[in-house]
Formats: sequence, structure tokens, C-alpha cells
Amino acid sequence: MSGVETGDGQELRERVSRALSEVGNRWAMIPGFPRAKVEGKLLRPLLATAAALPPGAQLSKVDQLPQAFWEGTLAIQMVHEASLIHDDILDQASCRRGVASLQAERGLDAALVQGDHLLTGAYRLAAATGSLAFVRRMAQAVERTVAGEKAQGASRGQWLSEGEYREIVSWKSGGLFGCALALGRTLAGDEDGAEEDYRMGVRIGCLYQMVDDFLDLCPSTESGKPALQDLGQEKWTWPLTEAGIQDLRDLPTGADAPRKVRELLFRKDASGSSPMGRALARLRGEVDGVVVEWLQGRPDEHRLPIVLEEWVEMARKAMAREEGELDRSTPGEVRLPEGDPVLVDRLPGTGGAPHRGRILEEVRAEARALGSEEQWLRYFAHHGRSFRFASRLFPKQEGRLVAGVYAFCRFTDDLVDRAPHLPPEILEARLEAWMELTRAAYGGEDTGVPLLTGVLGETAERGVPLLYAEELIRGVAMDLAPPHYEELADLRRYSYRVASVVGLWLTELFGTHTPWVLRRAEAMGHAMQLTNILRDVGEDFREGRVYLPKAWLERHGIGIGALGEAVGSGVLPERWDILMEELMAAADAEYEAAFPAIPALPRFFQGPVAVAARVYQGIHHEIRRNGYDNLHLRAHTSFPAKLRLGSRSLLQLRKARRHPGADAEAQSGLRGSLPALPRM
Repeated sequence: MSGVETGDGQELRERVSRALSEVGNRWAMIPGFPRAKVEGKLLRPLLATAAALPPGAQLSKVDQLPQAFWEGTLAIQMVHEASLIHDDILDQASCRRGVASLQAERGLDAALVQGDHLLTGAYRLAAATGSLAFVRRMAQAVERTVAGEKAQGASRGQWLSEGEYREIVSWKSGGLFGCALALGRTLAGDEDGAEEDYRMGVRIGCLYQMVDDFLDLCPSTESGKPALQDLGQEKWTWPLTEAGIQDLRDLPTGADAPRKVRELLFRKDASGSSPMGRALARLRGEVDGVVVEWLQGRPDEHRLPIVLEEWVEMARKAMAREEGELDRSTPGEVRLPEGDPVLVDRLPGTGGAPHRGRILEEVRAEARALGSEEQWLRYFAHHGRSFRFASRLFPKQEGRLVAGVYAFCRFTDDLVDRAPHLPPEILEARLEAWMELTRAAYGGEDTGVPLLTGVLGETAERGVPLLYAEELIRGVAMDLAPPHYEELADLRRYSYRVASVVGLWLTELFGTHTPWVLRRAEAMGHAMQLTNILRDVGEDFREGRVYLPKAWLERHGIGIGALGEAVGSGVLPERWDILMEELMAAADAEYEAAFPAIPALPRFFQGPVAVAARVYQGIHHEIRRNGYDNLHLRAHTSFPAKLRLGSRSLLQLRKARRHPGADAEAQSGLRGSLPALPRM
């Protein structure tokens, strides 16, 4: 797996490698001390350094870290190198990182001796730091690494539960990562802080192993070891759970194994989901949880989150390669559109009107496929990438509700967007069927759809109006006809239904019913939907949709015909940048009107809302960076930008909390700052 290789990550790696080499060269002059190879990904030294640097420090500070830190870091790297040699012996591996393994090149005896030599040298380096606490922590990490290897060896050929798998990988990979992340605070004598960092490091080590296990199931990926090695050795790994595999003997073997593994793990079902796709969504969720916890303690330190995001990106690219190989292996296959619903029957003698009962059962079956709460969370992680980072700030129970509401909204949208080839009357009938099921669930009926039972049942129990869910469905129905909005005020009816009601629903679901706060939640929805529209102007036009207010276009001399010519020619219309700035200013005004109400929300709800708002508002900056070309380019905020915006929003929120008078000011100024809501 790759380390930090982009931006200042590459510079960080070079500085760390140089510092470790200098320490290693000095110690190699001592008779009997092993020469350490400072090579490979250096993940543990990189993470140790990122944690030891002051938040937001310049990379030049790396060179100022004390000698004891680099001795401790090299000790950890030497333990890791020793473990790789021993792994190759246990696995009888002939290669490592694309070259012959030590045992293949020099024999088993030489490999055993070299591994032991590195390990004893590591203990000597650890003692040289002068920190007994570090020596103890590293010794414990080595013990747990060995214990994890023994446990994994004993479990070969066996199915493992989630708890058993996590226990093994937390020992095998987590201990050494924990020791690395805690190094700086351990040497500083901050035992409480070191213990906190150690626990975080164990979680990161588990993530590393999860990514490694994911990549091992991608036959086309070069991971430094033979493809499908873990499967060949009958090691149970977590992605197999997503494929429903209960017995390792069911897995393909032999020369044809790579093709069969692709078929088993990467083939998408009717909903457009594959076992490895679901595994990737789960991995994203795990990473988000760690990133959010990290930023809550170190809001200005973004290097570690960027490392973790790169791990996820590696897994995503590996999955894309396997899906490409799968498509190439079946060139003659006719594939239905993703999520293609079964074509409905039509009643005889009704002029081709859709069969209501059949559609109702079809929609019920599609919704039932979302299954359990765990699947809602994965659905959220897969589809809601713009908001998944912010959502990780929620406590578990509240996060479940957010994922459920999101899954309801997304599924409602998919009833239309995933079946564009169907006639409008059938799409309308699908939404009507969904409305019927939604109302039944809110009324306490058993619809047979866990999502509706959980989300609408909870909505009813908490006294939240059914109107929000109904308006969302009506908003999606508005897209069945080509949109036409004369003024921005006309567009507000649409943005209210498809965006504002979601914020209103969650706000009331979490116990806030104050009118002025709810009006601010409406404003947030309008802001975010307008940002969404500005991001996707070209994409929407190619789908026959123009959401931009006609009067605003005409004021700048841009008709629909001219807009079409610009989409086709690649040349932006004159005054396009001015129009975009005016519309972004309108959205910014809504964001600023909404933000003062965030401190009035329940404490656990404030952070996610603040982060989501500022991260989404950051799309405006990306539109400007693209030269206002939202006709041919899709603006999106990079992961580092999300980190910066999210951290800034949390700091802004902290300041707002210290000024409780802002709530009263916001309430008193509400009526004049927001436009009137159109009647529904």
C-alpha cells in the first residue's frame, strides 16, 4: 500500500526518510548492531511524525524533533521490518515488494537470524530513548503482534465473527501503529495523552489491515505479495462477509480463481451494488469515524486524515480495475441499466394505465432490499459522500436516524432517477405508491419495509409532521416535467421540497421545534440546493433540465438557446461569470442567515450541521477555480479542502457558543432577513 505521496506528503516522507537514515547510519557504526533498511512505505514513522508535530506546524519542524524521537521511530520501523521477514517465512513467500524475499534469496536460516537481529536491535534503540514508558509500550506492541499472528494461524480455514476478526487484526497490526502514534507524547511524559494516541493508533492499524485485506481480494492489484495469497492460505478476511460466504471451502481455487473471484465479489446485482462495493462503503465509514475523532482533538492537523483518505482511494481504484477486468471478460454480455425495475403490467382496457397494485408491490420489494439499519448506513456512506464526513460527528443512535432519513430521501429520488427510460405516468405511479406506503408506516401499519418502519415510525413517535416526507416526494415529482422557474422566488418552492424539508425533518426529529430556528433550517436547505444547482448546470442541461431562473438568465442576455450553444461549444456565454457570482451571493446570503441558529440546536447536532454547511458552501470556491465553467466541469471540494473547511467551521461554532446573545439577535432579525416561504 502507498504512503503519503502527494503535496507536502511527499516532502514529509523525504524528511522522515532522511532523519531515519542518519540515525540508522550512526548506530550501524556500533559493532554488532544491525543495519536497518529505511525503505518501503514508512507508514508508522510517517504517522508518528504527523502526531508529534505541533498542529499546523511547517514541515521544516520535522528536522527539529529530538534525537530520542528518531531513535524511537527507527526502533518501531525495525520491529516492522523484522515482522515482514517472519511473515514471509510463515507464508513461504518467494517475493516481497516485487523482489525476492530474504528467505528465497538467502535461505530460511539467514532469514530467521536477520529477523531476530533487527528485533533485538530495536529493543536496544528503544532503551536509548531513555523512556521506560516507551520501552514498555513497544514491548507490549511486539507481544501483541506475535499473538495476533499466532491467533490468525490457528484460525486458518475457519469463518470468523466480526469481533474475532477485529481482535486478531488489532493485535497483529494495531499494536505497532498505536506505539508509533503515541511516541511523541510518551517521550514527553504525557501518559494520559499517550494512552489516547495509542488507542487511536490501534484503530488506524486495524484500518490499515482492513485495506490490505481488501486489496488482497483484488487480483489485478500489485500489493507487494502474490494476488489472492490470503485466500490461498485460507485466511478469513472481512470483505468476505459482504459476499455472504460462510465456508472458506466455497471459495474458488486453481488457475481460474482470479476470474471466479471477480465474478463472486465484484459482480453488481440489480440494485447496482456488489459485495466489494458494499465493503468499500463500509471502509469509508470506518475511516470517517477515525478522521472525525482525530479532528475533534487536533482540528488544525490534517496530515493523518489525508493519509487515511489515500488508503480509501487506493481501495476504490483497485475495485474500479477489477470491475473493468470483469467487463472485459464478458464482452458479449447484454447488461440492463443499473437498477432497472421490472416492467410493470398494465390493466387491459385502461388505455395503458399502469397497474397500481403491481407497482405498489414492486416499490415495496425495492425498498425492502435496503434491509437493516446497517445497510442504511452503508447506503449513506456510498451515496452521500458530500455529507458522510459531517455525519460522523453524530452519536451512534442519532447517526442511525440521520442515515435512515437520508436513505428515505435517496430512495425516493432513485424511484425516478434510476429508471429514466420508463414513461412519466409509470414514474408518477411509483411515487404515488411510495407515498401510500409512507403514510401507512407513519400511521403505524406494518408495510413490510424496515426502512419505513424505523424512520417513519420514529418520526411519528417524536411528533414530527408527516408533511416533511410528503413534501419530499412531491418535490421529486416536480422533476417529472421539464423545470421552469421565472425568478429565484419561484425556485424556492422546489428547493423547499427537495432540500429544506430534510433539515426541518431532522431538526424536529432531534427535538427542536422553535419557529425561528426552523426558518433558519429552511434557509440552509435553500442555500445548499442552490449550490447544488450551480455545481451541475451543464450536467442538468444535458438531461433536459434548466433550474436557473429564466429572468436572471435574460437579464444577462443569455437565452436557453445560447445556453445550449455554450454547452455544446465549450465557450461560456458573455457575462456568465457575473451571473454565477450573483447566484452564489444569493446562496451565501442564505448560508449566513442560517448559521446563527446552529448554536440553538442540540449540542450533538451543531457540529454536523456546521461542517456540512461550510463544506458544501466551499463548492463556490471550486466553481471560481474552474473559471466559472460549470457547463463542462463539475466542481467538487478535495478531501484536504473538506478538512480545512470542516475544521474552520468547528472553530467558528466554538466562538458562536461563547456569545449566547447571538441567538436573540438572530431571532429578532429573522423576519427582515429571509424571504417569505411560498405557500405549498
